[in-house]
Amino acid sequence: MLEAIRLQEHGIRLFVCRLYNHDYLWFSSYEISKLSVAWPIIHNYALTYSLGDFSYGISTETAPQYEENLAHIPLYATPAVATQWSRTRITYNAVNARSLRTDDAPRGINSPDLGWRHYIDPVFAGGDALKSNLGFSCYLFTFDGSRPKGVTRLGKKGAAMRIHWEEIHNPLALFKDEPIRPTHPVNPLDISGNAEVYDPVRIPPHLILRTAAIRDDWFVFAGFHRVHVPKRVLDRCRG
Repeated sequence: MLEAIRLQEHGIRLFVCRLYNHDYLWFSSYEISKLSVAWPIIHNYALTYSLGDFSYGISTETAPQYEENLAHIPLYATPAVATQWSRTRITYNAVNARSLRTDDAPRGINSPDLGWRHYIDPVFAGGDALKSNLGFSCYLFTFDGSRPKGVTRLGKKGAAMRIHWEEIHNPLALFKDEPIRPTHPVNPLDISGNAEVYDPVRIPPHLILRTAAIRDDWFVFAGFHRVHVPKRVLDRCRG
């Protein structure tokens, strides 16, 4: 059985990335009634679309087309997580879905209908950005020899994100049959092996494993970094 794959031989580069939101970052990780909360985890589909500059001006589809879209984007990211963060709650006038008014609260009370959004506060890079605990950390595979861009936008309000990155040169993917705990969250749809222990977090459109111990799968080891190789990247290596 093949136990090692040199990703560079298949045109794949691997980068360590840290992202800093330079504005209040909001996306709806959790939403009930008039409350919406952004958790400090970014789904890797959202990251891949953003870093790959893929979006629709107009779409006639009635459901997401993730598989078709991701096949056209020449990179793939792991989910990102922030370990140090803070949030700000903003109150807004919630619109009544039936009347489209903000002042027709139940029981005839003459008061605006209020809602709340929890935004992740802006952060800025320090002296050595990649060694900082601020911002979101993730890993990025590119398939066309390109390097990550320096800025992008994320979230429902298109918050500006600054990106610092460093390449892991000559990445070697190794097959491991013992449990390995990656240094990043994992999308369960990216796992080829078995997740033995995991901490799931519900993030639309599916869920993310915030921490996991995975066996019978592929990993790249580089110093502190233990990078799980997604199934989608392995498929490219196998042609």
